[in-house]
Amino acid sequence: MDPGWSGIRSGKRTYTSLFKAVAGWLADEGSSRRFSFFSGLALLLVSTLIFALGRSLVLLVAARCLQGASAGIVYTVGLALLVDTVGQNEVGAWMGSALSGMSAGVMIGPFVAGIVYAKAGYLAVFATILAVIGVDLILRLFMIEKPSARKWVVESDYGTFSKEPHLQSRPISRGTVSSQEEEVVNSRTTGLQDVAKDDAFHPSDFGEPATDQPSGRRSGLRDGLVRFLKTTAILLKSRGILAAMYGGFVQVTLICAFDSILPLFVHKTFGWETSGGGSIFLALTVPSLAAPVVGLMSDRLGARVVVLAGFAVSTLTLALLSLVGQDSIQDKILLCTLLAITGAGNTMMLSPLAVDMHDIVSRLGEEHYLLFGTGGAFAKAYGLLNVALALGTMVGPAFAGLLFDREGWNVATWALAAFCASGVVPVILFTGKKKAY
Repeated sequence: MDPGWSGIRSGKRTYTSLFKAVAGWLADEGSSRRFSFFSGLALLLVSTLIFALGRSLVLLVAARCLQGASAGIVYTVGLALLVDTVGQNEVGAWMGSALSGMSAGVMIGPFVAGIVYAKAGYLAVFATILAVIGVDLILRLFMIEKPSARKWVVESDYGTFSKEPHLQSRPISRGTVSSQEEEVVNSRTTGLQDVAKDDAFHPSDFGEPATDQPSGRRSGLRDGLVRFLKTTAILLKSRGILAAMYGGFVQVTLICAFDSILPLFVHKTFGWETSGGGSIFLALTVPSLAAPVVGLMSDRLGARVVVLAGFAVSTLTLALLSLVGQDSIQDKILLCTLLAITGAGNTMMLSPLAVDMHDIVSRLGEEHYLLFGTGGAFAKAYGLLNVALALGTMVGPAFAGLLFDREGWNVATWALAAFCASGVVPVILFTGKKKAY
Protein backbone atom coordinates (compact mmCIF):
# COMPACT_ATOMS: atom_id res chain seq x y z
CA MET A 1 0.00 0.00 0.00
CA ASP A 2 1.18 3.52 -0.76
CA PRO A 3 2.78 5.15 2.33
CA GLY A 4 0.63 8.25 1.92
CA TRP A 5 -2.61 6.28 2.17
CA SER A 6 -1.21 4.30 5.10
CA GLY A 7 -0.58 7.60 6.87
CA ILE A 8 -4.12 8.77 6.17
CA ARG A 9 -5.66 5.58 7.58
CA SER A 10 -3.38 5.36 10.63
CA GLY A 11 -3.86 9.05 11.40
CA LYS A 12 -7.62 8.64 11.52
CA ARG A 13 -7.40 5.58 13.77
CA THR A 14 -4.87 7.19 16.11
CA TYR A 15 -6.99 10.30 16.60
CA THR A 16 -10.07 8.15 17.10
CA SER A 17 -8.27 6.33 19.94
CA LEU A 18 -7.15 9.56 21.60
CA PHE A 19 -10.44 11.40 21.34
CA LYS A 20 -12.57 8.53 22.60
CA ALA A 21 -10.93 8.93 26.00
CA VAL A 22 -11.09 12.73 25.85
CA ALA A 23 -14.72 12.61 24.72
CA GLY A 24 -15.62 10.57 27.78
CA TRP A 25 -14.11 13.21 30.04
CA LEU A 26 -15.84 16.10 28.24
CA ALA A 27 -19.20 14.33 28.24
CA ASP A 28 -19.11 13.55 31.96
CA GLU A 29 -17.70 16.93 33.01
CA GLY A 30 -19.88 19.03 30.71
CA SER A 31 -23.40 20.13 31.52
CA SER A 32 -24.89 18.66 28.33
CA ARG A 33 -24.11 15.49 26.42
CA ARG A 34 -26.28 16.86 23.62
CA PHE A 35 -23.81 19.68 23.03
CA SER A 36 -20.89 17.23 22.89
CA PHE A 37 -22.80 15.02 20.45
CA PHE A 38 -23.71 17.99 18.26
CA SER A 39 -20.10 19.23 18.30
CA GLY A 40 -18.85 15.84 17.16
CA LEU A 41 -21.27 15.77 14.24
CA ALA A 42 -20.37 19.35 13.27
CA LEU A 43 -16.69 18.38 13.29
CA LEU A 44 -17.52 15.38 11.11
CA LEU A 45 -19.31 17.67 8.65
CA VAL A 46 -16.31 20.02 8.38
CA SER A 47 -13.78 17.20 8.05
CA THR A 48 -15.83 15.51 5.31
CA LEU A 49 -15.92 18.76 3.34
CA ILE A 50 -12.14 19.11 3.65
CA PHE A 51 -11.65 15.51 2.54
CA ALA A 52 -13.96 15.98 -0.45
CA LEU A 53 -12.36 19.21 -1.68
CA GLY A 54 -8.76 18.69 -0.55
CA ARG A 55 -6.18 17.90 -3.22
CA SER A 56 -2.99 17.69 -1.17
CA LEU A 57 -1.78 14.89 1.08
CA VAL A 58 -1.54 17.27 4.05
CA LEU A 59 -5.22 18.25 3.75
CA LEU A 60 -6.31 14.63 3.37
CA VAL A 61 -4.37 13.54 6.45
CA ALA A 62 -5.74 16.51 8.44
CA ALA A 63 -9.29 15.66 7.34
CA ARG A 64 -8.94 12.04 8.39
CA CYS A 65 -7.53 13.07 11.76
CA LEU A 66 -10.53 15.35 12.29
CA GLN A 67 -12.82 12.51 11.25
CA GLY A 68 -11.11 10.33 13.84
CA ALA A 69 -11.71 12.96 16.52
CA SER A 70 -15.37 13.33 15.55
CA ALA A 71 -15.86 9.55 15.49
CA GLY A 72 -14.43 9.30 19.00
CA ILE A 73 -16.83 11.95 20.29
CA VAL A 74 -19.98 10.65 18.56
CA TYR A 75 -19.34 6.99 19.43
CA THR A 76 -18.54 7.58 23.10
CA VAL A 77 -21.16 10.24 23.85
CA GLY A 78 -23.78 8.26 21.94
CA LEU A 79 -23.37 5.20 24.14
CA ALA A 80 -23.39 7.36 27.28
CA LEU A 81 -26.62 9.03 26.15
CA LEU A 82 -28.17 5.64 25.55
CA VAL A 83 -27.31 4.49 29.08
CA ASP A 84 -28.69 7.73 30.52
CA THR A 85 -31.98 7.29 28.69
CA VAL A 86 -33.02 3.63 28.91
CA GLY A 87 -33.97 1.73 32.02
CA GLN A 88 -31.59 -0.49 33.97
CA ASN A 89 -33.25 -3.69 32.72
CA GLU A 90 -33.25 -2.61 29.07
CA VAL A 91 -29.63 -1.64 28.58
CA GLY A 92 -28.71 -4.92 26.88
CA ALA A 93 -31.39 -4.78 24.19
CA TRP A 94 -30.83 -1.12 23.38
CA MET A 95 -27.06 -1.46 23.46
CA GLY A 96 -27.41 -4.29 20.96
CA SER A 97 -29.60 -2.10 18.75
CA ALA A 98 -27.07 0.73 18.81
CA LEU A 99 -24.13 -1.55 18.03
CA SER A 100 -26.06 -3.30 15.26
CA GLY A 101 -26.78 0.10 13.74
CA MET A 102 -23.07 0.87 13.75
CA SER A 103 -22.31 -2.49 12.18
CA ALA A 104 -25.00 -1.95 9.58
CA GLY A 105 -23.39 1.38 8.69
CA VAL A 106 -20.01 -0.29 8.24
CA MET A 107 -21.66 -2.94 6.07
CA ILE A 108 -23.86 -0.67 3.94
CA GLY A 109 -21.47 2.29 3.62
CA PRO A 110 -18.88 0.85 1.20
CA PHE A 111 -21.60 -0.91 -0.82
CA VAL A 112 -23.65 2.29 -1.31
CA ALA A 113 -20.54 4.40 -1.91
CA GLY A 114 -19.40 2.02 -4.64
CA ILE A 115 -22.74 2.26 -6.47
CA VAL A 116 -22.89 6.07 -6.15
CA TYR A 117 -19.30 6.43 -7.33
CA ALA A 118 -19.92 4.22 -10.36
CA LYS A 119 -23.10 6.06 -11.34
CA ALA A 120 -22.43 9.69 -10.38
CA GLY A 121 -18.74 10.15 -9.61
CA TYR A 122 -16.43 11.17 -6.79
CA LEU A 123 -18.19 14.26 -5.39
CA ALA A 124 -21.58 12.54 -5.40
CA VAL A 125 -20.26 10.10 -2.77
CA PHE A 126 -19.41 12.96 -0.42
CA ALA A 127 -22.71 14.69 -1.17
CA THR A 128 -24.49 11.55 0.05
CA ILE A 129 -22.37 11.48 3.22
CA LEU A 130 -23.02 15.17 3.91
CA ALA A 131 -26.76 14.64 3.47
CA VAL A 132 -26.73 11.84 6.07
CA ILE A 133 -24.74 14.02 8.49
CA GLY A 134 -27.16 16.91 7.91
CA VAL A 135 -30.17 14.75 8.77
CA ASP A 136 -28.40 13.57 11.93
CA LEU A 137 -27.63 17.16 12.96
CA ILE A 138 -31.31 18.09 12.54
CA LEU A 139 -32.37 15.13 14.68
CA ARG A 140 -29.94 16.21 17.44
CA LEU A 141 -31.75 19.58 17.59
CA PHE A 142 -34.93 17.76 18.64
CA MET A 143 -33.19 15.50 21.16
CA ILE A 144 -34.20 16.02 24.80
CA GLU A 145 -31.87 14.87 27.57
CA LYS A 146 -33.19 13.62 30.89
CA PRO A 147 -32.00 16.72 32.84
CA SER A 148 -33.96 18.90 30.41
CA ALA A 149 -36.99 16.63 30.66
CA ARG A 150 -37.00 17.02 34.45
CA LYS A 151 -37.80 20.71 34.03
CA TRP A 152 -41.27 19.61 32.98
CA VAL A 153 -41.80 17.56 36.11
CA VAL A 154 -42.99 19.13 39.38
CA GLU A 155 -42.16 17.30 42.59
CA SER A 156 -44.17 17.80 45.75
CA ASP A 157 -44.64 16.17 49.12
CA TYR A 158 -47.63 14.33 47.72
CA GLY A 159 -46.12 12.79 44.60
CA THR A 160 -44.67 13.62 41.22
CA PHE A 161 -46.71 15.57 38.69
CA SER A 162 -45.95 16.60 35.10
CA LYS A 163 -46.75 20.06 33.82
CA GLU A 164 -48.59 18.25 31.05
CA PRO A 165 -51.90 16.76 32.28
CA HIS A 166 -51.55 13.54 30.30
CA LEU A 167 -48.15 12.84 31.86
CA GLN A 168 -49.26 13.11 35.49
CA SER A 169 -48.65 10.21 37.81
CA ARG A 170 -50.70 9.24 40.79
CA PRO A 171 -49.72 10.99 44.04
CA ILE A 172 -47.93 8.87 46.56
CA SER A 173 -48.82 9.33 50.21
CA ARG A 174 -45.87 10.08 52.48
CA GLY A 175 -47.56 8.09 55.19
CA THR A 176 -46.89 4.85 53.30
CA VAL A 177 -43.16 4.96 54.06
CA SER A 178 -42.35 2.23 56.55
CA SER A 179 -39.85 2.46 59.38
CA GLN A 180 -37.74 -0.16 57.60
CA GLU A 181 -37.53 2.05 54.51
CA GLU A 182 -36.53 5.00 56.68
CA GLU A 183 -33.69 2.91 58.10
CA VAL A 184 -32.51 2.11 54.54
CA VAL A 185 -32.50 5.82 53.66
CA ASN A 186 -30.59 6.65 56.84
CA SER A 187 -28.02 3.94 56.16
CA ARG A 188 -27.47 5.21 52.62
CA THR A 189 -27.04 8.75 53.93
CA THR A 190 -24.43 7.53 56.39
CA GLY A 191 -22.72 5.62 53.58
CA LEU A 192 -22.51 8.74 51.44
CA GLN A 193 -20.91 10.61 54.32
CA ASP A 194 -18.28 7.89 54.52
CA VAL A 195 -17.73 8.09 50.77
CA ALA A 196 -17.21 11.82 51.07
CA LYS A 197 -14.22 11.23 53.32
CA ASP A 198 -12.56 8.97 50.73
CA ASP A 199 -13.56 10.47 47.40
CA ALA A 200 -13.86 14.19 47.97
CA PHE A 201 -11.23 15.98 45.91
CA HIS A 202 -8.47 17.66 47.91
CA PRO A 203 -5.63 19.56 46.21
CA SER A 204 -3.30 18.20 48.90
CA ASP A 205 -3.67 14.77 47.26
CA PHE A 206 -1.49 16.08 44.44
CA GLY A 207 1.04 18.14 46.39
CA GLU A 208 -1.03 21.33 46.62
CA PRO A 209 -1.98 23.01 49.90
CA ALA A 210 -5.60 22.45 50.84
CA THR A 211 -7.92 25.45 50.52
CA ASP A 212 -11.34 26.12 51.92
CA GLN A 213 -13.38 25.51 48.77
CA PRO A 214 -17.14 24.86 49.03
CA SER A 215 -18.06 21.20 48.86
CA GLY A 216 -19.35 20.02 45.47
CA ARG A 217 -18.27 23.18 43.66
CA ARG A 218 -16.96 22.53 40.16
CA SER A 219 -13.39 23.73 39.88
CA GLY A 220 -11.52 24.87 36.83
CA LEU A 221 -9.87 22.87 34.09
CA ARG A 222 -7.05 21.70 36.35
CA ASP A 223 -9.37 20.29 38.99
CA GLY A 224 -11.56 18.73 36.32
CA LEU A 225 -8.50 17.00 34.90
CA VAL A 226 -7.60 15.73 38.36
CA ARG A 227 -11.09 14.29 38.77
CA PHE A 228 -10.75 12.67 35.36
CA LEU A 229 -7.43 11.06 36.32
CA LYS A 230 -8.75 9.81 39.65
CA THR A 231 -11.92 8.42 38.05
CA THR A 232 -9.96 6.79 35.24
CA ALA A 233 -7.60 5.19 37.75
CA ILE A 234 -10.56 3.71 39.64
CA LEU A 235 -12.05 2.38 36.41
CA LEU A 236 -8.77 0.83 35.29
CA LYS A 237 -8.38 -0.91 38.64
CA SER A 238 -11.55 -2.85 37.91
CA ARG A 239 -10.74 -6.29 36.54
CA GLY A 240 -14.21 -6.50 35.01
CA ILE A 241 -13.67 -3.33 33.01
CA LEU A 242 -10.22 -4.51 31.88
CA ALA A 243 -11.78 -7.81 30.81
CA ALA A 244 -14.43 -5.93 28.79
CA MET A 245 -11.76 -3.76 27.18
CA TYR A 246 -9.68 -6.78 26.20
CA GLY A 247 -12.72 -8.64 24.90
CA GLY A 248 -13.72 -5.66 22.78
CA PHE A 249 -10.14 -5.32 21.54
CA VAL A 250 -10.13 -8.98 20.45
CA GLN A 251 -13.51 -8.70 18.73
CA VAL A 252 -12.62 -5.61 16.68
CA THR A 253 -9.16 -6.96 15.88
CA LEU A 254 -10.75 -10.09 14.39
CA ILE A 255 -13.22 -8.10 12.29
CA CYS A 256 -10.61 -5.67 10.98
CA ALA A 257 -8.14 -8.49 10.31
CA PHE A 258 -10.41 -9.68 7.51
CA ASP A 259 -10.27 -6.21 5.93
CA SER A 260 -6.70 -6.82 4.91
CA ILE A 261 -6.64 -10.54 4.07
CA LEU A 262 -10.10 -11.59 2.87
CA PRO A 263 -10.16 -9.59 -0.42
CA LEU A 264 -6.64 -10.82 -1.21
CA PHE A 265 -7.54 -14.41 -0.44
CA VAL A 266 -10.71 -14.57 -2.57
CA HIS A 267 -8.91 -12.82 -5.44
CA LYS A 268 -6.01 -15.25 -5.29
CA THR A 269 -8.10 -18.39 -4.74
CA PHE A 270 -11.34 -17.72 -6.64
CA GLY A 271 -10.27 -14.95 -9.00
CA TRP A 272 -12.93 -12.57 -7.62
CA GLU A 273 -12.53 -8.91 -8.47
CA THR A 274 -13.67 -5.85 -6.49
CA SER A 275 -17.41 -6.60 -6.53
CA GLY A 276 -16.97 -10.19 -5.38
CA GLY A 277 -14.34 -9.26 -2.81
CA GLY A 278 -16.67 -6.63 -1.37
CA SER A 279 -19.80 -8.75 -1.32
CA ILE A 280 -18.07 -11.52 0.65
CA PHE A 281 -18.10 -9.19 3.65
CA LEU A 282 -21.89 -9.44 3.72
CA ALA A 283 -21.54 -12.99 5.03
CA LEU A 284 -19.42 -11.67 7.89
CA THR A 285 -21.45 -8.58 8.79
CA VAL A 286 -25.12 -9.50 8.20
CA PRO A 287 -25.29 -11.54 11.46
CA SER A 288 -24.51 -8.34 13.38
CA LEU A 289 -28.09 -7.23 12.68
CA ALA A 290 -29.13 -9.77 15.33
CA ALA A 291 -27.34 -7.73 18.02
CA PRO A 292 -30.64 -6.62 19.68
CA VAL A 293 -31.50 -10.29 20.20
CA VAL A 294 -28.05 -10.83 21.69
CA GLY A 295 -28.72 -7.92 24.03
CA LEU A 296 -31.94 -9.52 25.23
CA MET A 297 -30.12 -12.82 25.76
CA SER A 298 -27.49 -10.97 27.79
CA ASP A 299 -30.18 -9.37 29.99
CA ARG A 300 -31.76 -12.75 30.69
CA LEU A 301 -28.84 -15.18 30.75
CA GLY A 302 -26.06 -12.88 31.89
CA ALA A 303 -23.19 -11.39 29.91
CA ARG A 304 -20.71 -14.11 30.84
CA VAL A 305 -22.62 -16.99 29.23
CA VAL A 306 -23.30 -15.11 25.99
CA VAL A 307 -19.76 -13.78 25.59
CA LEU A 308 -18.20 -17.20 26.27
CA ALA A 309 -20.45 -18.75 23.63
CA GLY A 310 -19.38 -16.06 21.16
CA PHE A 311 -15.67 -16.62 21.76
CA ALA A 312 -16.06 -20.41 21.55
CA VAL A 313 -18.00 -20.28 18.25
CA SER A 314 -15.62 -17.79 16.63
CA THR A 315 -12.52 -19.70 17.74
CA LEU A 316 -13.83 -22.90 16.16
CA THR A 317 -14.89 -21.34 12.86
CA LEU A 318 -11.69 -19.33 12.50
CA ALA A 319 -9.69 -22.54 12.78
CA LEU A 320 -11.97 -24.29 10.25
CA LEU A 321 -11.40 -21.49 7.72
CA SER A 322 -8.01 -23.07 7.07
CA LEU A 323 -9.90 -25.85 5.22
CA VAL A 324 -10.84 -23.43 2.44
CA GLY A 325 -8.18 -23.45 -0.28
CA GLN A 326 -9.58 -24.72 -3.60
CA ASP A 327 -11.45 -22.92 -6.38
CA SER A 328 -14.59 -25.04 -6.08
CA ILE A 329 -18.26 -24.50 -5.35
CA GLN A 330 -17.93 -26.49 -2.13
CA ASP A 331 -15.11 -24.28 -0.84
CA LYS A 332 -17.01 -21.10 -1.74
CA ILE A 333 -20.08 -22.30 0.14
CA LEU A 334 -17.89 -23.40 3.06
CA LEU A 335 -16.18 -20.01 3.17
CA CYS A 336 -19.46 -18.07 3.22
CA THR A 337 -20.94 -20.39 5.85
CA LEU A 338 -17.94 -20.18 8.16
CA LEU A 339 -17.75 -16.40 7.79
CA ALA A 340 -21.44 -16.09 8.67
CA ILE A 341 -20.99 -18.22 11.80
CA THR A 342 -17.87 -16.22 12.72
CA GLY A 343 -19.88 -13.02 12.33
CA ALA A 344 -22.58 -14.44 14.60
CA GLY A 345 -19.96 -15.31 17.22
CA ASN A 346 -18.46 -11.83 17.04
CA THR A 347 -21.92 -10.31 17.49
CA MET A 348 -22.25 -12.18 20.78
CA MET A 349 -19.16 -10.50 22.24
CA LEU A 350 -19.32 -6.72 22.26
CA SER A 351 -22.82 -5.71 23.38
CA PRO A 352 -22.87 -8.07 26.41
CA LEU A 353 -19.44 -6.78 27.43
CA ALA A 354 -20.70 -3.20 27.17
CA VAL A 355 -23.70 -4.10 29.35
CA ASP A 356 -21.43 -5.74 31.93
CA MET A 357 -19.30 -2.60 31.95
CA HIS A 358 -22.45 -0.57 32.64
CA ASP A 359 -23.25 -2.73 35.64
CA ILE A 360 -19.72 -2.39 37.01
CA VAL A 361 -19.71 1.40 36.61
CA SER A 362 -23.09 1.57 38.36
CA ARG A 363 -21.70 -0.30 41.36
CA LEU A 364 -18.56 1.82 41.38
CA GLY A 365 -20.75 4.92 41.24
CA GLU A 366 -22.46 3.90 44.46
CA GLU A 367 -19.10 3.37 46.13
CA HIS A 368 -17.53 6.62 44.83
CA TYR A 369 -20.61 8.78 44.59
CA LEU A 370 -19.07 12.21 45.15
CA LEU A 371 -16.21 11.61 42.72
CA PHE A 372 -18.35 10.09 39.95
CA GLY A 373 -21.19 12.59 40.39
CA THR A 374 -24.90 12.15 39.73
CA GLY A 375 -24.29 11.29 36.08
CA GLY A 376 -21.81 8.55 36.92
CA ALA A 377 -18.72 7.81 34.85
CA PHE A 378 -20.39 5.99 31.97
CA ALA A 379 -18.94 8.22 29.26
CA LYS A 380 -15.43 7.84 30.67
CA ALA A 381 -15.86 4.06 30.88
CA TYR A 382 -17.14 3.78 27.33
CA GLY A 383 -14.36 6.10 26.26
CA LEU A 384 -11.86 3.56 27.62
CA LEU A 385 -13.73 0.72 25.90
CA ASN A 386 -13.70 2.60 22.63
CA VAL A 387 -9.97 3.26 22.93
CA ALA A 388 -9.53 -0.52 23.06
CA LEU A 389 -11.79 -0.89 20.01
CA ALA A 390 -9.86 1.75 18.08
CA LEU A 391 -6.59 0.01 18.90
CA GLY A 392 -8.11 -3.15 17.46
CA THR A 393 -8.71 -1.37 14.16
CA MET A 394 -4.98 -0.63 14.01
CA VAL A 395 -3.66 -3.99 15.19
CA GLY A 396 -6.04 -6.24 13.21
CA PRO A 397 -5.08 -5.37 9.62
CA ALA A 398 -1.37 -5.12 10.42
CA PHE A 399 -1.25 -8.40 12.36
CA ALA A 400 -3.27 -10.45 9.87
CA GLY A 401 -1.73 -8.83 6.81
CA LEU A 402 1.79 -9.60 7.96
CA LEU A 403 0.97 -13.24 8.65
CA PHE A 404 -0.87 -13.65 5.35
CA ASP A 405 1.99 -12.16 3.33
CA ARG A 406 4.67 -14.25 5.03
CA GLU A 407 2.96 -17.52 5.95
CA GLY A 408 -0.27 -17.72 3.96
CA TRP A 409 -3.97 -18.18 4.66
CA ASN A 410 -3.78 -21.29 6.84
CA VAL A 411 -1.31 -19.84 9.34
CA ALA A 412 -3.20 -16.53 9.46
CA THR A 413 -6.54 -18.19 10.27
CA TRP A 414 -5.03 -20.44 12.94
CA ALA A 415 -3.29 -17.43 14.51
CA LEU A 416 -6.59 -15.53 14.57
CA ALA A 417 -8.28 -18.54 16.18
CA ALA A 418 -5.61 -18.67 18.92
CA PHE A 419 -5.93 -14.93 19.47
CA CYS A 420 -9.71 -15.27 19.76
CA ALA A 421 -9.32 -18.07 22.31
CA SER A 422 -7.20 -15.75 24.48
CA GLY A 423 -10.30 -13.68 25.19
CA VAL A 424 -11.93 -16.59 27.00
CA VAL A 425 -9.66 -16.40 30.05
CA PRO A 426 -10.55 -12.90 31.35
CA VAL A 427 -14.23 -13.50 30.57
CA ILE A 428 -14.28 -16.66 32.70
CA LEU A 429 -12.45 -14.97 35.55
CA PHE A 430 -14.01 -11.51 35.69
CA THR A 431 -17.05 -10.98 33.46
CA GLY A 432 -20.47 -10.99 35.10
CA LYS A 433 -19.12 -11.19 38.66
CA LYS A 434 -20.05 -8.66 41.29
CA LYS A 435 -16.60 -8.79 42.89
CA ALA A 436 -14.76 -8.22 39.60
CA TYR A 437 -14.46 -4.52 40.38
